[in-house]
Amino acid sequence: MITLLSDWKLRDPYLGIFKGQLMKLMPNEPIVDITHHLETYNHSQTAFIAKNFYPHFPEKTLHIILSGVSGLLEVKPVLIAHNGHFFLGEDCGIFSMMFGTDTINAYQYNGDMSLPETEKIALMASWVVQNSYLKNTTPYPSLKFQISQLSEPYCNAEQKTISGKISYIDSNYNAVTNIPVSMFETMGKQKEFVATVSTAHPIEIKRCHSYYNPKELEIFLVYNSLGFIEITLFNGNIAAIADIQPGTDVEIQFF
Repeated sequence: MITLLSDWKLRDPYLGIFKGQLMKLMPNEPIVDITHHLETYNHSQTAFIAKNFYPHFPEKTLHIILSGVSGLLEVKPVLIAHNGHFFLGEDCGIFSMMFGTDTINAYQYNGDMSLPETEKIALMASWVVQNSYLKNTTPYPSLKFQISQLSEPYCNAEQKTISGKISYIDSNYNAVTNIPVSMFETMGKQKEFVATVSTAHPIEIKRCHSYYNPKELEIFLVYNSLGFIEITLFNGNIAAIADIQPGTDVEIQFF
C-alpha cells in the first residue's frame, strides 16, 4: 500500500501526473491520499501529520511525503525503513522532525540523475514494491539528515502547567495542539484548568470534553481522533474567528 501526503493542493495537475508515474510503474498497488492541503513549506505541520497518521496503517506501507520537494535536478531522494514502515521523500528537515535521534535505516537514490525529482521518487517507490531498493540505493547515514526539531509540549509538574503550540488547523477550522491527551489526563486528573491561547486578544478556555459536544456554547477543548487536545467551538470555525495560526502558544494551568 502507498500513501501520499503533500502541500500540492488539488487545483493543479501535478498530483495527478505524479500518480500517473506511480501507476505506470506499479499498476496494481493501492494508493491512499492522506491530505494535499498542508500549508506550503510548513515542514513542522507535515511532520506532525505524518508522525501521527502512519501508525494507523499496516506494516510495510510506503508513505511518500511530497511536501518540501524542491524539484532540483541534483537532489537525491531518501528512503527510510523505520518501525515496520517505509518513508520516501526529499531530506528537507521533515524526517528529523519525525524521528528525532532514533536509529533508522536510510537509503539514498542511486540511479539516473537526469530524471526529474518526482520521477526519481516514483522509481524508488517501485524499488520498494519490488524489494530491490537495497540493490539500487546507497546507505544514507542518519547523521547527515538536515536537522530540524518538531516542537514538543513541556509539562511542569511543580507549576502544574503544560506549554504547547498549535500544530495544525483542520478543514473545519478547529485548532489542533501538540499536547497529547495522555499528558493532559496525567497532569489534570479531573482538576479545574484554564487554557490560554496567545492570540492578539488572548483566549481563555475552561471546559474540556472527550467528544464533540453540540450543547457546549463556549469554546472548549476536545480529545481528537489523533489523540491530541483540540480547540473547537461547535459550528463556530474557531481558528478563523480568533485568528489562531500554526505555531500559536497554548498554556494550560491546572488548579
